[in-house]
Amino acid sequence: MLSSGTALAAADTFKKLSRAVIPFLLLVALPARGAEVTRVVSAMDGENRFDFNLTASWIHDVKSALVKRELQSGLSPRSTELIKDSTFSQTRDILNLRADVGILWDVGLHIDLPLVLQDTSSLDFDRGEANCVYPEDNAGRPTCVDSSNSTVLRDGILPGYQADSWGLDAAHNRPYSRAPGQVPGPANLFKGPTRKGFQFLGVGLTWAPFNQTRDDTKPTWTLNFDAQLDVFKDRRFDPSNPTGNTAVGQGYHQFIWSTFVSKRFRWFEPYFGGWYMLPVRTNGSPFEKYNPVQPSVNPQQQAGVMAGVEQIAWENPRGDQRVTIEARAFANEHFYGRGRSEIWEPLAGSSACNVNNEAACRPGIDLDYTVGAIGTDPGTRVEAPHPGITDIDAYGTFGGDLGLNVQVGKYIRFRGLFGLQTDMPHFITAASAGVPKDGNQRVDPADPAEANPIYRPAIDQPGRRFRVEGVKLWTLFLQGSMMF
Repeated sequence: MLSSGTALAAADTFKKLSRAVIPFLLLVALPARGAEVTRVVSAMDGENRFDFNLTASWIHDVKSALVKRELQSGLSPRSTELIKDSTFSQTRDILNLRADVGILWDVGLHIDLPLVLQDTSSLDFDRGEANCVYPEDNAGRPTCVDSSNSTVLRDGILPGYQADSWGLDAAHNRPYSRAPGQVPGPANLFKGPTRKGFQFLGVGLTWAPFNQTRDDTKPTWTLNFDAQLDVFKDRRFDPSNPTGNTAVGQGYHQFIWSTFVSKRFRWFEPYFGGWYMLPVRTNGSPFEKYNPVQPSVNPQQQAGVMAGVEQIAWENPRGDQRVTIEARAFANEHFYGRGRSEIWEPLAGSSACNVNNEAACRPGIDLDYTVGAIGTDPGTRVEAPHPGITDIDAYGTFGGDLGLNVQVGKYIRFRGLFGLQTDMPHFITAASAGVPKDGNQRVDPADPAEANPIYRPAIDQPGRRFRVEGVKLWTLFLQGSMMF
């Protein structure tokens, strides 16, 4: 039997060992099975040398929007109204392949390779009214659009104004047409080529300074950096060869910083976070700088915030099994800059447009670079097709997702989300006339030191601008992962 002094000494030794061993055991514990947004792989966790995850995700997007046009309704440029023009629709399927590997404690490296399986978009005449009135009806102001009152056709962006054939079906390289006597004819205005291919090569790092599994008094906090590298062919459109480019590359790199925090409270795990994306133009991309006076050159920067919660519906910790219901909401901001709008393909001009073939250039739409254009001799006149890229106003995006996360064991997990988001109304042709130099607040269009080379009065001047409203984007997201 131990003496009281010996027992006290043994108890004191046990306490000291506990203080030393328990934190060490926490350090070598497996990574947290927390919220999906704060999941991180790890390495050097005792006998578990490193984590390795393989993930495949399928994203199905369906987007619709109304494309409207400003109409000057009085003598003043400020006397404008919005009129109907067309409706936009897009369907896209993406298979994203991702690999995560742990390189340090709660530090993971990941590689993404999104493959666009199909991306199709189209424009149709806006015929949203229940009882349409067309110009041919001679029954008052038209309420729906056909080839007789479409501003896209009227301004020569697409051919066929007040004609029996119009627009372009890129897949078949032919215009749409109506049968003799058929009024108003089909609603189709433009259909782009079916695009497919790899979108970018993504490389990123995720670090969790705090991990709730290692220390349950703290939340799980992740810091992330992603580089989406534009290493594949850029998307472009040439109406003289409409299926010649079916690529999906953006023409710029995207560098993304993000951070998320989650904390589990019994059966609920709320999370929130934010992100920022900085685009960087690549050499030879369609995001060109034509003139030192050009006020806007770079693609739109973006930033966003997100908040959500996972509700643990069922859990079996011993078997690494659980089912959670996830709900989240987000708000994103797209800053003023250049980009591909809903009408970028119809705006793109023919490669035949040049100084030797001005007949192939659309008056007021395709580009006429004059004195001061980068890469030209003084006084040189350079004509070129419009790239389709325009200055786009800043706008917000709001949306949410609802889904289910299922971890069926130590090595397999599935995730599914269904979401809806909408963009705030915004102008998609919003280039400024230039930068006045002489203090009179007016830009001289003939002065290359003042005039913006990408400004097109036919689409950028107030009273002629295009505007997008009623954007809806439905998304289905399905994911499966293998964890080693």
